[in-house]
Amino acid sequence: MTSTVLDGVICLLLISAAVVTVTTATPREPTGEGRAADVASTLATTTATVNYTLTPAPEPATAGDPESTAVFDRTAHGTLAELLARAAVGRLEIDGRRLSHTRDGLSRAVIRAVGATIRANHTRITAVWRPYPGASVEGRIVVGGRPPPDVPVHAARIAAPSGIPSRRAAVRDAAESEGIEGIADVVADGIVDGLFPPTRTRIAAGERDAALVRHRCRLAERRVGVDGRATLAHGGVAAANDRLATALSDRVAADLHGTNASTRRVVERVRLGRVRIVVRTWP
Repeated sequence: MTSTVLDGVICLLLISAAVVTVTTATPREPTGEGRAADVASTLATTTATVNYTLTPAPEPATAGDPESTAVFDRTAHGTLAELLARAAVGRLEIDGRRLSHTRDGLSRAVIRAVGATIRANHTRITAVWRPYPGASVEGRIVVGGRPPPDVPVHAARIAAPSGIPSRRAAVRDAAESEGIEGIADVVADGIVDGLFPPTRTRIAAGERDAALVRHRCRLAERRVGVDGRATLAHGGVAAANDRLATALSDRVAADLHGTNASTRRVVERVRLGRVRIVVRTWP
């Protein structure tokens, strides 16, 4: 199964990640550190395939059942930049608290794939998904150590898709009619629909992943402060997502007001659909 945004849904449900295997589409010796722009170009053009298995917390009756984990086998393919973006979104945090550590295995796999092409010595790569200004909701992944003090550092920036709908037109329309609160509603709805796609979540809720989907919903509700729970059965996915989006909208609005930025400036800086990747190199 090819990894999609739905993988981000299932990943948030799990308790631990299994051993990950990695293959790259460009088997060669890692390149030297080079200039930041060269490294950024390599990330944007070199493809890799990452095979990994996500393992949920098994129930006692299925702990030894190989079929219980086979359903969580995944394959992610794309440029190194796209894989970094996927891993960054998978490491979602709210107020600095990770929703789950279950994608740590994927993160390690992506880091190895990057390291197979680019030596991390004298290079630091940071991929950050920060969907709006002052966001308390973000994800990031870092490859390489910090540069030493007092050395010249060169930087280059690229962007990769986050897998979350951008909602650019809706953000502009909401800003004109409702200001910051309108922007917050659109942003929150986009984040929830991107991480928890209604149709695919509803399908998963009716299959053997149902317990995991319910767990994900409860976990997300606790993080954003939803009172009570909406059932996922019989079409309850839409109701659950609405409750999550409403609670998250309040948080987003508070974040945006806290920046003291104009509504126009906020509109310009909403980036739901983009992960920023910064490459830093030094001698």
